[in-house]
Amino acid sequence: MIKIINMRKIIIGLTLSIVFGGAPDILAKDTLVIDLTKAFDLALERNESILIAKKEMDRANAGIMEAVAGALPQVTGGITYLRNWEIPTGVFQMDNEEVRFKFGTENNFTAGITLNQPLYSGGRTLTALQIASLAKKLVRHSIRQATQDLKFQVYSTFYGTLLAQDVLEVNLESLQLAEDNLDQVQKMYDQGVSAEFDLLRARVAVANLQPAVIKARNDAKVAMDAFKNMLGIELGMPVDLVADLDSSNFILPPVDHETAEQELMKNRPELNMSEMNTSINKKLITMASAGYKPILNFSTSLQYQRQFDRGGVFDRSWDRSLNSVVSLQIPIFDSWRTPSQVKQARVEYAQSMLQDQAVRKALILDFEQSLGRYLESRNRLAAQGDAVELARRGLSIANVRFENGVGTQLEVADARLSLSVAEINRASAYHDLAISYAALLRSLGRDINP
Repeated sequence: MIKIINMRKIIIGLTLSIVFGGAPDILAKDTLVIDLTKAFDLALERNESILIAKKEMDRANAGIMEAVAGALPQVTGGITYLRNWEIPTGVFQMDNEEVRFKFGTENNFTAGITLNQPLYSGGRTLTALQIASLAKKLVRHSIRQATQDLKFQVYSTFYGTLLAQDVLEVNLESLQLAEDNLDQVQKMYDQGVSAEFDLLRARVAVANLQPAVIKARNDAKVAMDAFKNMLGIELGMPVDLVADLDSSNFILPPVDHETAEQELMKNRPELNMSEMNTSINKKLITMASAGYKPILNFSTSLQYQRQFDRGGVFDRSWDRSLNSVVSLQIPIFDSWRTPSQVKQARVEYAQSMLQDQAVRKALILDFEQSLGRYLESRNRLAAQGDAVELARRGLSIANVRFENGVGTQLEVADARLSLSVAEINRASAYHDLAISYAALLRSLGRDINP
């Protein structure tokens, strides 16, 4: 088992603090130290995607209340005023005489309150409530999926940033080794014990490594900026990442395929969401079929009226009336609207069932691929072994041989390249193991924790 604690930046920060300020703080006060746990907390607290997903729960709760309201009585009130500028006149004959009289008054006030209570709506109200409840469950699963996706993104970005920093440090170390070698060759050349060709090769080696350092430095900055942006941290804020790169943290017990499939079918929010959507589409068939059924409503109204030509609104009492109505609406012919709606609902239900099957297949494939990448990463890390230590020892031997005149500059350059490759391979192996470990957990529907 290989264990490396990535504490280089903290050690550097402590050294600078002691040399320049003598303060006991490990890091400058304005430097934010972040481990994976803190990164998760900041992302869940500040990331817009997870906040948007959580807001959907408020909408789902409002949808349930709206569905419940469909079964409750609705009370409305109002007041109207009608002014007759010219009152209509009626004419009729009485004993061969024409009689004229006016219908209405100049001022007409009406105030009333009405209660409407649906008694039977063909199952629409109950179905709407069931759909709203299913929608709330779907939102819960979508929040869980958004949380898992965000954690995986944070996990990947965190270790990707560490990898970029490690690659930068490897390139800086390679450049430093090349510069040290150039100094040694220059001294040997000045003493006449080294050829000009060796000096030229040493200078070329330093020049060739500088572009790689520039690129690695920019890659590390880009990775860190992306990490800060994901956590909602200002780009100008200094950040140090702390990680325990103990390979034992990324070890899972052997995974049985049959048990794993059962686990992911139960836990993956994507499948839960697809099944909830299928259930909703099934309920929509019932909702559409309600168009074939009658609607029974009850309403009662209380009204007050005041009609007058002269005087005030409250000079006398208002006339009162009270009535109740029970209405039954029976659908007879709606120009094939209901059959068309039912057919569309059935098609959408059939599509959602096919979507369920596609999601199941995709989740199984995702698990198989994640497991394969995880096992590959473990094997790569195990194969890496003591390659870095061996390469470093080889470089030391090559330098001694060259200084003693029995080795060549080519041997030194080759040993230095082997060390760089070994260090980058080890850093990449740790990165890939950490990411594949998190991906395997997500493929099983398990929570991703540090």
